[in-house]
Amino acid sequence: MVTERRRKLLQLLVDEYVRSAQPVGSHTLVDRYSLGVSSATVRNDMAALEEDGYIASPHTSAGRVPTDAGYRFYVESLMQEERLPDGDQQTIRHQFHQAARELEEWAHLAAAILAARVGNAAVVTTPHSREPKIRLLELVSVHEHLALLVVVLQEARVLQQMVALDNPLTQDEMTSIGKKLNELASGKTASEIKAQNAELSPVETVLLDQAVVLLKSADQMSSEPGYVQGLSELLRQPEFSEGERLLRLLEAMAEHNLSRAIPAPTDAGDVAIIIGGEHPIDEMRACSVISTRYDGPSGLRGTLSVVGPTRMHYPRNVAAVRYMSSLMEELLRVYFA
Repeated sequence: MVTERRRKLLQLLVDEYVRSAQPVGSHTLVDRYSLGVSSATVRNDMAALEEDGYIASPHTSAGRVPTDAGYRFYVESLMQEERLPDGDQQTIRHQFHQAARELEEWAHLAAAILAARVGNAAVVTTPHSREPKIRLLELVSVHEHLALLVVVLQEARVLQQMVALDNPLTQDEMTSIGKKLNELASGKTASEIKAQNAELSPVETVLLDQAVVLLKSADQMSSEPGYVQGLSELLRQPEFSEGERLLRLLEAMAEHNLSRAIPAPTDAGDVAIIIGGEHPIDEMRACSVISTRYDGPSGLRGTLSVVGPTRMHYPRNVAAVRYMSSLMEELLRVYFA
């Protein structure tokens, strides 16, 4: 059991270390925070916290730094929730309203804003459906033996494929076929389309099969790494001043699918915090990751994450991630319902 005084001491030590990036000694805490107890008492409490594994001494100095266990205790029991200031919220909304209504641009902008606000790296994936669905299917005549198949997904992505035809077709015939295929495919996933037993002509079968191939390719594309911003911000952190450490981190993020490198909560709106050694990938154990999932209509979903040193300002990072997630969900509801 951690006494109330030691809980307060750990909270102050974490806050001070996050601010200064320097080991924190008992005299610093007594002088800066007017604790009302002697330095000797604080030293005894710090010794107890060190014995419990919440803080450690990085070298022979009297200062202490939080351990991963100390940060975990902090975020679960001591951290004060923050809210993004109204002025910041208005500025961010204005930036989004100036952007084009394209999911890729929103994801890129969200990553840039997050990185700038929290001074760490940010990773945002473009919202996509877990199983993409067709919104619209069109056929455009390129040549009487060649058609351009255009598939618009419900998340507004556009897929295209040239399809060679055994028999010549006019644009009117292609338009008619496209209308029939739309009735069969609109609002459905690849598996739902394949499960239908509709009567189709050979050319209709070829075209619908090609649409299914495009849908499956879109499903594979949905695991793309997303947009990474703020690497220069990360370089400014003392923990990543050595380029080799940052390089290993970036290589890990590139090598592993983000769903493994940066696990997101299973429920939208929840915020997951992974601290240092808790991370399943060795190269990422020098940092903490704060991530959340955002959802939209038609099964759209994406993730927002902040990646930085374990010595990060957790309340500010959590507040920024929460707000950005809620804003992305709001934009998806308004423009893609």
